[in-house]
Amino acid sequence: MPYIGRDLQRGNYLKLDDISSQFNGTTRTFDLRSGGNLFYPGSSFSILVVLGGVIQEPESAYTIDQYQITFASAPGASDDFFCIALGVALGIGVPGEGTVSTSKIATEAVTYEKLAPSARGVGIQSGGVSIAGAGVTQLNFIGTGNTFTYDSATKTVNISIQGGGGVGAGGTWAANNVGVYTGKPVGINTDTFVGAANSEGALQVVGNVAITDGTLMLDQNIDSNVFIPPGKNGLLIGPVTVGVGITIDIATGCTLVVV
Repeated sequence: MPYIGRDLQRGNYLKLDDISSQFNGTTRTFDLRSGGNLFYPGSSFSILVVLGGVIQEPESAYTIDQYQITFASAPGASDDFFCIALGVALGIGVPGEGTVSTSKIATEAVTYEKLAPSARGVGIQSGGVSIAGAGVTQLNFIGTGNTFTYDSATKTVNISIQGGGGVGAGGTWAANNVGVYTGKPVGINTDTFVGAANSEGALQVVGNVAITDGTLMLDQNIDSNVFIPPGKNGLLIGPVTVGVGITIDIATGCTLVVV
């Protein structure tokens, strides 16, 4: 049949979810929902409530507090229920649920500050300590040979810095009083190591080595095999004890000086 009375000017009429399954003759307060989501009527006069086939009077038979309805008398377990929300206001210019697509969002409309804290990420950390906060848009690692792995369980990117030549430690230190430690071979004035398995030493220097206001200290015991490769000479300052089974091999044409 045609609509009787004044046409609807704005808003929607909604039938709210049935809550009669919660009626037990004792409980008087219930959550109002629409499609499973909490519903906020605004006031008791904006909904039509029918309980047990009888229309209920607002503020007398029931009251509204945010999304909850409280009946003056607890509904019986056999009472049926339905509720109509009368003219739910629609905001001007507000799109309907699920209608906004990526193409409809203006460029740079969503900024870091507008994101919820849970969506902003944890930032950039070093050793578990945050080193960069909001506003960082790019992270650049200088040099080549760096290794990156991603842990999907913890959402963590792990980075191993290998230096410009792919081996050893590259870069500079933050301050003069910072100690230096590395389990890798160290090259000075070179980015290429000679030999294999440290056969020519864990410390390799291209150029002269000067010791100023200090000493050169060597172990008195040799507990690993020593090899003087072709084209190189060796210097051994004694007294030195060579361990059992340890060999000192000198390539043909090379010299080992023992002092």
